Amino acid sequence: MKVKLSSLEGQDDFVLLAPGFSDSSQWGLLREARLVEPGTSTPPDASVYLARYETPGAAAMQLSGRLERIDLELDIEPPALTWSLDERDYLEQVELIREAIAAGDVYQVNLTRPAWVECETGAQLLAALCRRGVPRFAAWFRLRAVWEVVSASPEMLFDLEGRRARAEPMKGTAAADQRAWLEASVKDQAELAMITDLLRNDLNHLCVPGSVQVPNARRFLELPYVVQAVSDIEGQLRAEVSLREVLAQLHPGGSITGAPREAARSLIARLEGAPRDFYCGLLAYQHGPRCRASLLIRTAQRAHGTTWRYGVGGGITWASKADSELAELRLKLGALA
Repeated sequence: MKVKLSSLEGQDDFVLLAPGFSDSSQWGLLREARLVEPGTSTPPDASVYLARYETPGAAAMQLSGRLERIDLELDIEPPALTWSLDERDYLEQVELIREAIAAGDVYQVNLTRPAWVECETGAQLLAALCRRGVPRFAAWFRLRAVWEVVSASPEMLFDLEGRRARAEPMKGTAAADQRAWLEASVKDQAELAMITDLLRNDLNHLCVPGSVQVPNARRFLELPYVVQAVSDIEGQLRAEVSLREVLAQLHPGGSITGAPREAARSLIARLEGAPRDFYCGLLAYQHGPRCRASLLIRTAQRAHGTTWRYGVGGGITWASKADSELAELRLKLGALA
């Protein structure tokens, strides 16, 4: 079925998912999305799970509806976007994190900032984010005529296929023509190693003892605007582990919190001073025994009006230089360009 992007603009209660959520050539469209009440004995065959950054993974919303496989026609001319990055206190906060690291309180903290983006509609924003190719986990949802979110996430939080579990934490960013620099960066290599260890420990809580492996400690994902470093972790889930337990253990993702996770989250709450909300949350699609979740990074949200809050962030370590970290945030805004 062919669906025009513009035809969704007047609708509510839908979730639009890029082909990367299902390894399909088609987009997924969940129409008439409704909450599934906790404790439902016969959950639908296909569901979407959604959680804000602040929501415990076990309490993620489960949505069901009429799922369609569609060929999406991006029939909207992508607008030229304007944005402003909130840089207030950022350099000082990087130094505060470095002091906390020196004191042994944390090892790494993911510090984020909002950028304010002007765009009339969600369809226009999605078209802009897809102008140089569809991001792996692009998504657009509008629910209860209140929440509207557009995501261009490249990061997979987890993938479950039967009892096989995979995670792909992403840490390390460079300009699109600077892959060699990123490969040689000791700071970025150490940062990814820390988060890989955190996710490996998470999977150890869920998987058959001895089954968790890191087949690829560092590989590189080339996007139109940046190069990112990613690792691959996999294991075999224990027979009794449920999807809710996976959500509880892996959300919020280690790459958008830090290590140790709870100490990093406490420092994030103190420094950022406002909820991240859906930014840095999760969006998962389950169909039968397969469930794949994205981390909602490169993600914008709004409640009303034409101004969107688009989050950007990066991991701060002892080796971080505040000016370089700020430059990295600006690089990540290239998804909007």
